[in-house]
Amino acid sequence: MAGVLDTFKIRVPRLAAHVDAQVTLRTRLRRAAEAGYATALKEFDAGTRDARLLRGEVQARWQDYAASGDLGAALRGKRSVHKSGRRARKGTGPTRSAALDSALRTALQALVASVADRAAEQVTHGWRADPAGAALLAAAEAARARDERAKREFESAFGTNPDGQAAKQPTFDRCSPDLPPRVARAVSAWQDGLMRLIQQQNGSKRAGGTAAAEPLSLVTLVAMLGEPSDPAHAPGPAEPAGTADADEIVTVPRELLTSILGDAGSGQLISKAREDLANRVRLLLDEELLRFVEVLDAAEPVDPVAAVRLYQAEYSLEAAR
Repeated sequence: MAGVLDTFKIRVPRLAAHVDAQVTLRTRLRRAAEAGYATALKEFDAGTRDARLLRGEVQARWQDYAASGDLGAALRGKRSVHKSGRRARKGTGPTRSAALDSALRTALQALVASVADRAAEQVTHGWRADPAGAALLAAAEAARARDERAKREFESAFGTNPDGQAAKQPTFDRCSPDLPPRVARAVSAWQDGLMRLIQQQNGSKRAGGTAAAEPLSLVTLVAMLGEPSDPAHAPGPAEPAGTADADEIVTVPRELLTSILGDAGSGQLISKAREDLANRVRLLLDEELLRFVEVLDAAEPVDPVAAVRLYQAEYSLEAAR
């Protein structure tokens, strides 16, 4: 017995050091995952500035909407008028505002999916470069493969999947398969909140202003996307943003907002809209981060003070002897 107790002087510190290493590994992997998705949120914010999304389809739809006269009529609370002089009838097909709205939604959703993909790839690459992280990912992927194989066998036996098409399998180096519909719902909810914010702010500025809330929300979104990342380098009259079309899509929406809400009111509206959108995207990215947190949790939690307790136990044992 004395011989066994003597070995504790070596064995207990080694065991405590091993526990410390487990805590350090877990903390390092968790921080690496959090840093990847924090970077994704910064990339999203940068992507919604400097008119980076106001190109291609979005730019074409804006030009069509603004040049047609529909935007001006909608902001005045009037129905658009065709070149023939007849008023547009409801239900005659997709409107220019709906086309612009669809293009803006698609651009935002694609941006979120893109930064989430890059974050997943970055975190997975970092974990695979770490022996502990690689082992955890391999175990998680093996468990997923077993679950999927069991699910296919169950569906084959009981015929619960008549079309025979397998669902898209999630991988750690890509965003979750269900992220796109979740992003679509988040963007829709954000636009609803923006509409309510505009109705409150615009209604306090002028009578009947709430009638133009829907087109004004599109103008606000375009103006928000055209904001410069560095206000000190915002293009002015003597410093054009680029081509005439590129300059128009940046300056015109902000000028429209300023004419309706004033300079302070328009700036406040854009700031609140950006903050609300960032919070919603942060929640989506936090949900994506949970995939990696669950991998860590599956390895069983490590008591961060276990090593201290081991040292204390070894000291108490020596004191008792």
